[in-house]
Amino acid sequence: MQNIQCPFCHHAVIDWSEEQYVQPCAHTLFIAMDLGFEYISDEFESTMQRTVDDIHADDENSNVFNEISKSSYPEFSVYKSDLGVEGMYRYLGFAN
Repeated sequence: MQNIQCPFCHHAVIDWSEEQYVQPCAHTLFIAMDLGFEYISDEFESTMQRTVDDIHADDENSNVFNEISKSSYPEFSVYKSDLGVEGMYRYLGFAN
């Protein structure tokens, strides 16, 4: 598995050498998988149509990528990486 760096400050936001491998920086809006959110900033969550708690409670009917796409956050980039399981992905959102 490869580390994933912020496109702005180059901090490793996914750092497999750390026990707590999720290491968000100031530019990180969210780190999510198809299974749910690993990290989300309060600022980004406030722009979503549903809270993370609501999404996780309704996991059988939720599509994390669709939920992210419905955000009203003005401008952000989403990076998609393979989880190593067929059809499963991690999504990372960044804004400068």
